[in-house]
Amino acid sequence: MPQDLGKRKKFVVPQILVLISGLIVIFSILSYFVPGGEFQLDENKRAIAGTFAYTGVNPVSLWRALLAINKGIMASGSIIALLLVCGGSVAVVISTGCFEDLLNYGIFKLEDKSVKVLVPSIVVLMSALGAFAGNDSMIAFVTVGMLISRRLRLDAICAMAMFYLGYQIGQGASFTNNLLIIVQSMCDVVPLSGMGLRILIWILFTSIAALYCTRYALKISRDPSRSITGVLSETKEGESVKTVTKLPVRAFFNTLTLFVCYIIFAIGSKLWKWNNDYLLAIMVLDVILTGIIYRMNPNDIGKAFFSGAQSMGGICMVLGLAKVIGTILTESKMVNTIAYMASTMLSGLGVGGAAIGIFIFVLMFNMLIPSCTSKAAILLPLLCPISDVIGMTRDALVVTFMIGDSLTNSLTPVSGPLCGSLGLAGVDYSDWIKFSLPLMGTIALVGGCFIAVLASTGWVG
Repeated sequence: MPQDLGKRKKFVVPQILVLISGLIVIFSILSYFVPGGEFQLDENKRAIAGTFAYTGVNPVSLWRALLAINKGIMASGSIIALLLVCGGSVAVVISTGCFEDLLNYGIFKLEDKSVKVLVPSIVVLMSALGAFAGNDSMIAFVTVGMLISRRLRLDAICAMAMFYLGYQIGQGASFTNNLLIIVQSMCDVVPLSGMGLRILIWILFTSIAALYCTRYALKISRDPSRSITGVLSETKEGESVKTVTKLPVRAFFNTLTLFVCYIIFAIGSKLWKWNNDYLLAIMVLDVILTGIIYRMNPNDIGKAFFSGAQSMGGICMVLGLAKVIGTILTESKMVNTIAYMASTMLSGLGVGGAAIGIFIFVLMFNMLIPSCTSKAAILLPLLCPISDVIGMTRDALVVTFMIGDSLTNSLTPVSGPLCGSLGLAGVDYSDWIKFSLPLMGTIALVGGCFIAVLASTGWVG
């Protein structure tokens, strides 16, 4: 027997477009066998519990599904526009280096402080950047963490914990970033509503992460033998961090303008019912402000904006194709049948228990598809009617989805940012799991309590 045939092929998670295409085929075939159903709808066109009735089989052929691709992309036009403009505008802000300058200034001010001050401070700084407008390029800061860990005789796990984990926690508990706005838009929730509660969740999650990381750092600084990976040697020759000794005023104001944009839109959405058109206009104005503050060449602004918008192209295509799944589920009326069956299974748990069930499902699904936008496009068409039937508000569903989306990002081996960070720090996946799993479990328990309370009380942001 040839050696190659004797080897087992390693399982590879399908690329997202392949996965979505496969789901289109599967749901199309199921539409020939699974009966559809209907709910009576309330004034907001949301399903009313206890009104479900079967309507028979309503098949949607594959050819009909293919014809729906154009409609799917057009139907996602508003969210695609949001992705393109916000992606471009945030890329312009990031291209100025304002986030890096603020972080490096913070490191400079803290570098002579003890582990007890430095480690939690960096976790909070990275979490704030992640919550504010961070993207996956921030994993590059892990190299800075390696340098700091060498200076303090800590290990590579600490470098990961301070920079990668801090950013991930912040992004998952975000109260302003674009991922949150997209999920809220897909759930027909006012964008950036409920900011006060989200800030509270961010503070709590960040505090837990900071305490956990600091405790580990103090433990190995006192007894290096307790390190999971072994402490790092002295600083390597040629390694350095950009030193910023004075408060970077331009960077501060540039970051502040971006934050203010989100605040203005949140207020406008609440008081004057602003839609995403206003957010796009505000973000374009912020691009102009950034150019003025940094005296950027218009060509450089255009290149950075185009690059950021271009990076969203694949995600936009995913959203369009995922809309086809929604079309199949809606036209066959299977979505109502699935919502009815799921709500029947969850109904015995009460609203809070059912919300926990959805939370656990999102956590597990995230191990397969870490991408928030891709996962939202696949799951939200199903989760929205389920939440309506079990009596869970869409606002609570958004919180459930966002927390569930983030926590297992730090655990799944199919996450690009995680694998990239592990490579930069030279940390084995098994060692990282040993460190991070207890923390993620703790935060999941706290998050689950929040979700149960919000769902049970009918919270609306």
